[in-house]
Amino acid sequence: MKRKNDAIIWLVLPLILVLASCDPFGHSRRISEPIEEIPDEIDGWAPVYETGGNITTITSTAPQPIVKGGKIYIKDNTVYQIEAGKGIHVIDITDGNNPQKLKFIQVTGAQEMAIKGDNLYTNNINDLVVLDITDYNNVQVIDRVSGVFHLVDGDQPPGVGYYQCVDPKKGTVVGWVEQTLYKPQCRKF
Repeated sequence: MKRKNDAIIWLVLPLILVLASCDPFGHSRRISEPIEEIPDEIDGWAPVYETGGNITTITSTAPQPIVKGGKIYIKDNTVYQIEAGKGIHVIDITDGNNPQKLKFIQVTGAQEMAIKGDNLYTNNINDLVVLDITDYNNVQVIDRVSGVFHLVDGDQPPGVGYYQCVDPKKGTVVGWVEQTLYKPQCRKF
């Protein structure tokens, strides 16, 4: 029986080696293609760094300019608008012709939000936080669940293409923005 098994192995082994060397998806061709030159200027992803204190601190501050406004939520006569990666604008729209910025809720990494009753749900980087917005001058964190989201990857951007390599000396990556890059050294496929 051992001789029969040895014979089968010697007959099948060359077939296995031939099949293992096949590349039906063309991966081996990529190795022989010329290396692409790094572009001088191209649209891509740049990391947004938080260099300040504690990135989990959430506070109400003075109104801020809307730079990269995101999703909005209307509750009564108040608009809550995401400022991508930074926090939430609180705007009074009682007079629709003259909206008034009231406060800015600083929430590092904020990208999403929802409101139910007096609770505002948002992300603080990858954590889910629940804020009591009864008094938007003194927003209180009433709950936090760590690691619920995977919105921010501190190593790579959310999309493919060129990006600025992460430099830990600049702080913690709390988000990514699309912008023009000059001689980017990193690329995500």
